[in-house]
Parts: sequence; structure tokens; C-alpha cells
Amino acid sequence: CAAAAAASPWRERPREESRREFLRMRDGAYEDGQASLRMKGPLGGDNPAMWDPVFYRVKRSPPHPRTGSAWCVYPSYDFSHCICDSLEGITHSMCTLEFAGRQAADGPYYWLLDRLGLYKPVTWEFSRCSIAGGVLSKRRLQALVRSGFVDGWADPRLLSLA
Repeated sequence: CAAAAAASPWRERPREESRREFLRMRDGAYEDGQASLRMKGPLGGDNPAMWDPVFYRVKRSPPHPRTGSAWCVYPSYDFSHCICDSLEGITHSMCTLEFAGRQAADGPYYWLLDRLGLYKPVTWEFSRCSIAGGVLSKRRLQALVRSGFVDGWADPRLLSLA
């Protein structure tokens, strides 16, 4: 079964031991990709996005643009996206279709917000979005900013979905 294959070998580790390992992650005991903190999700559920999703991972390189090397443990998209949307008062969280399972009613997005008692934005998934004559790709926008072609992220020529 695919769900059983998704199970971490440390799935049944006691919470105290997992907490100690997380502190070791935070303190720099692991290199990139050597350790992660996963939520113990329902392996028998219909939504694969809930099969023990990664919530934190070690990421040392490249150094963070603002904090440098002060931190080496960062939250995953599945953990941080919903919390940021909620705390920022986002009314409609729009993502491309590859995130549909994560933002489904039975996915980690709403599960985590329910557990934390936070506001739940409406989620919409869509296919690739194109605006004629405009660039929406984060990778391409970043290249424009880094090359100096535009005047930073606040340049009014950059498109944004708000």
C-alpha cells in the first residue's frame, strides 16, 4: 500500500525523543536533507497530502537573505502557508493545481488551522495563469529584480495577484 510506504521509520518514536531530535536539528547537528520533523498523519486516509507531511527541515545553504546562518531549521510550505495566510487576513488563498490536495477540506492546510483555532481563508486552485505581456513566474520575476532590470520588488511594473 502506498500509504504504508510513506510512513517514516521513526513514526512511533516517543514525543520526548522527537522533541530532542528537533532541538538537535535547531542546534545544527544535521546537514541539509539529513533530518526533518514530520506530522504524524492518518496513513489510512484518502488524501496522500496528510500521510505524515514534513513540517520542518534543515536548510543551511544558501544562507537566509536576512538572518544569514543564524538559523538552520525552517518550516515547510505545508506548515507555514496556512498560518501566514490566516495571520495576514488573506481572504482567498489561490494556488496552482499541484497544491489541491494540500488545500482540500481534508488536507493539512485546513487541518492545521482547525487545530490551532485560526481563521480559515477560502482556498482556490487554478491551472497555470498567464497574463498577456506580463510575467507572473516567481523565478522569472526574481531574475528581473536580481539583474537590476526593475527597481526592486516594489517596482510597479511587476504584476501581483492580490
